[in-house]
Amino acid sequence: MADITASRPVETEKSEVVHDRATRPDAPADRQDLGRLLLLIVVGIAFTAALVAIAFQARASWTEVRDWVVPVTIPFYALGGVSLAYLVLRRAWMAASAGVTLLFFTVALTGFDLWRAALTTGPDGLRDSFSITIGVLLGVTIAALAAGMLWVEVRRPSRPPAPEA
Repeated sequence: MADITASRPVETEKSEVVHDRATRPDAPADRQDLGRLLLLIVVGIAFTAALVAIAFQARASWTEVRDWVVPVTIPFYALGGVSLAYLVLRRAWMAASAGVTLLFFTVALTGFDLWRAALTTGPDGLRDSFSITIGVLLGVTIAALAAGMLWVEVRRPSRPPAPEA
Protein backbone atom coordinates (compact mmCIF):
# COMPACT_ATOMS: atom_id res chain seq x y z
CA MET A 1 0.00 0.00 0.00
CA ALA A 2 1.25 3.48 -0.83
CA ASP A 3 2.27 5.77 1.99
CA ILE A 4 0.13 8.85 1.33
CA THR A 5 1.52 10.79 4.29
CA ALA A 6 5.03 10.88 2.84
CA SER A 7 6.19 14.00 1.02
CA ARG A 8 6.34 11.90 -2.13
CA PRO A 9 4.02 8.91 -2.22
CA VAL A 10 6.02 5.72 -2.44
CA GLU A 11 4.66 2.35 -3.53
CA THR A 12 6.87 -0.10 -1.72
CA GLU A 13 5.27 -3.26 -3.05
CA LYS A 14 5.24 -2.41 -6.79
CA SER A 15 8.10 0.02 -7.20
CA GLU A 16 10.02 -2.09 -9.72
CA VAL A 17 6.94 -3.18 -11.67
CA VAL A 18 5.53 0.30 -12.06
CA HIS A 19 8.74 2.22 -12.72
CA ASP A 20 11.01 -0.27 -14.43
CA ARG A 21 10.42 -0.11 -18.19
CA ALA A 22 11.93 -3.53 -18.75
CA THR A 23 9.23 -5.23 -16.65
CA ARG A 24 6.27 -3.51 -18.30
CA PRO A 25 4.16 -5.82 -20.43
CA ASP A 26 4.02 -5.26 -24.19
CA ALA A 27 0.93 -3.84 -25.83
CA PRO A 28 -1.60 -6.46 -26.87
CA ALA A 29 -0.93 -7.93 -30.29
CA ASP A 30 -4.50 -7.44 -31.49
CA ARG A 31 -4.67 -3.72 -30.73
CA GLN A 32 -5.85 -1.81 -33.79
CA ASP A 33 -3.03 -0.31 -35.76
CA LEU A 34 -3.11 3.50 -35.84
CA GLY A 35 -1.61 3.51 -39.32
CA ARG A 36 -4.51 1.46 -40.66
CA LEU A 37 -7.00 3.86 -39.11
CA LEU A 38 -5.23 6.85 -40.61
CA LEU A 39 -5.11 5.08 -43.97
CA LEU A 40 -8.89 4.67 -43.79
CA ILE A 41 -9.29 8.40 -43.17
CA VAL A 42 -6.92 9.41 -45.98
CA VAL A 43 -8.48 7.00 -48.51
CA GLY A 44 -11.98 8.14 -47.49
CA ILE A 45 -11.01 11.78 -48.05
CA ALA A 46 -9.51 10.93 -51.46
CA PHE A 47 -12.62 9.03 -52.56
CA THR A 48 -14.83 11.88 -51.30
CA ALA A 49 -12.79 14.41 -53.28
CA ALA A 50 -13.15 12.26 -56.40
CA LEU A 51 -16.93 12.06 -55.97
CA VAL A 52 -17.14 15.83 -55.45
CA ALA A 53 -15.04 16.39 -58.60
CA ILE A 54 -17.45 14.21 -60.59
CA ALA A 55 -20.38 16.20 -59.20
CA PHE A 56 -18.79 19.52 -60.13
CA GLN A 57 -18.09 18.22 -63.63
CA ALA A 58 -21.71 17.15 -64.03
CA ARG A 59 -22.83 20.57 -62.82
CA ALA A 60 -20.50 22.37 -65.26
CA SER A 61 -22.79 21.73 -68.20
CA TRP A 62 -25.82 23.41 -66.64
CA THR A 63 -26.87 26.60 -68.36
CA GLU A 64 -28.79 27.88 -65.34
CA VAL A 65 -26.92 28.87 -62.21
CA ARG A 66 -27.42 26.30 -59.47
CA ASP A 67 -24.27 26.87 -57.44
CA TRP A 68 -25.88 25.59 -54.26
CA VAL A 69 -26.47 22.01 -55.46
CA VAL A 70 -22.99 20.51 -55.08
CA PRO A 71 -22.07 22.17 -51.74
CA VAL A 72 -25.39 21.16 -50.19
CA THR A 73 -24.94 17.52 -51.22
CA ILE A 74 -21.31 17.20 -50.06
CA PRO A 75 -22.29 15.23 -46.91
CA PHE A 76 -23.66 12.52 -49.20
CA TYR A 77 -20.41 12.44 -51.19
CA ALA A 78 -18.53 12.14 -47.89
CA LEU A 79 -20.75 9.21 -46.94
CA GLY A 80 -20.01 7.57 -50.30
CA GLY A 81 -16.25 8.19 -50.02
CA VAL A 82 -16.01 6.86 -46.48
CA SER A 83 -18.19 3.86 -47.40
CA LEU A 84 -15.97 3.02 -50.36
CA ALA A 85 -12.81 3.36 -48.25
CA TYR A 86 -14.35 1.19 -45.54
CA LEU A 87 -15.30 -1.54 -48.02
CA VAL A 88 -11.90 -1.49 -49.73
CA LEU A 89 -9.93 -1.60 -46.48
CA ARG A 90 -12.16 -4.33 -45.05
CA ARG A 91 -11.67 -6.22 -48.34
CA ALA A 92 -15.43 -6.63 -48.74
CA TRP A 93 -15.29 -6.92 -52.52
CA MET A 94 -18.74 -8.45 -53.01
CA ALA A 95 -20.42 -5.73 -50.96
CA ALA A 96 -18.48 -3.05 -52.85
CA SER A 97 -19.06 -4.55 -56.30
CA ALA A 98 -22.42 -2.88 -57.02
CA GLY A 99 -21.18 0.55 -55.97
CA VAL A 100 -17.88 0.18 -57.80
CA THR A 101 -19.65 -0.94 -60.99
CA LEU A 102 -21.99 2.04 -60.83
CA LEU A 103 -19.00 4.29 -60.12
CA PHE A 104 -17.29 2.91 -63.22
CA PHE A 105 -20.30 3.85 -65.37
CA THR A 106 -20.45 7.28 -63.70
CA VAL A 107 -16.78 7.95 -64.48
CA ALA A 108 -17.23 6.70 -68.06
CA LEU A 109 -20.18 9.02 -68.61
CA THR A 110 -18.18 11.87 -67.07
CA GLY A 111 -15.48 11.17 -69.65
CA PHE A 112 -18.08 11.30 -72.44
CA ASP A 113 -19.40 14.54 -70.95
CA LEU A 114 -15.89 16.04 -71.04
CA TRP A 115 -15.43 14.84 -74.61
CA ARG A 116 -18.74 16.39 -75.64
CA ALA A 117 -17.78 19.64 -73.87
CA ALA A 118 -14.62 19.80 -75.97
CA LEU A 119 -16.65 19.47 -79.18
CA THR A 120 -19.45 21.93 -78.47
CA THR A 121 -20.02 25.38 -77.05
CA GLY A 122 -23.19 26.79 -75.57
CA PRO A 123 -26.31 24.85 -74.64
CA ASP A 124 -26.30 21.22 -75.70
CA GLY A 125 -29.03 18.62 -75.15
CA LEU A 126 -26.61 15.69 -75.11
CA ARG A 127 -24.47 17.29 -72.40
CA ASP A 128 -27.64 17.95 -70.41
CA SER A 129 -28.64 14.31 -70.66
CA PHE A 130 -25.10 13.27 -69.66
CA SER A 131 -25.15 15.53 -66.61
CA ILE A 132 -28.59 14.31 -65.51
CA THR A 133 -27.54 10.68 -65.94
CA ILE A 134 -24.26 11.31 -64.10
CA GLY A 135 -26.15 12.90 -61.21
CA VAL A 136 -28.59 10.01 -60.95
CA LEU A 137 -25.82 7.41 -61.22
CA LEU A 138 -23.76 9.26 -58.61
CA GLY A 139 -26.69 9.21 -56.19
CA VAL A 140 -27.36 5.50 -56.79
CA THR A 141 -23.62 4.79 -56.43
CA ILE A 142 -23.52 6.49 -53.03
CA ALA A 143 -26.63 4.61 -51.92
CA ALA A 144 -25.13 1.28 -53.06
CA LEU A 145 -21.84 1.97 -51.27
CA ALA A 146 -23.59 3.02 -48.04
CA ALA A 147 -25.82 -0.07 -48.21
CA GLY A 148 -22.75 -2.25 -48.77
CA MET A 149 -21.01 -0.73 -45.77
CA LEU A 150 -24.09 -1.27 -43.63
CA TRP A 151 -24.38 -4.86 -44.85
CA VAL A 152 -20.76 -5.64 -43.99
CA GLU A 153 -21.01 -3.96 -40.60
CA VAL A 154 -24.18 -5.90 -39.71
CA ARG A 155 -22.76 -9.26 -40.80
CA ARG A 156 -19.13 -8.78 -39.64
CA PRO A 157 -19.14 -5.91 -37.16
CA SER A 158 -15.96 -4.10 -36.28
CA ARG A 159 -14.89 -5.18 -32.84
CA PRO A 160 -12.64 -3.50 -30.33
CA PRO A 161 -9.52 -5.35 -29.27
CA ALA A 162 -9.92 -8.06 -26.65
CA PRO A 163 -9.37 -6.86 -23.08
CA GLU A 164 -6.02 -7.56 -21.53
CA ALA A 165 -5.93 -10.50 -19.17
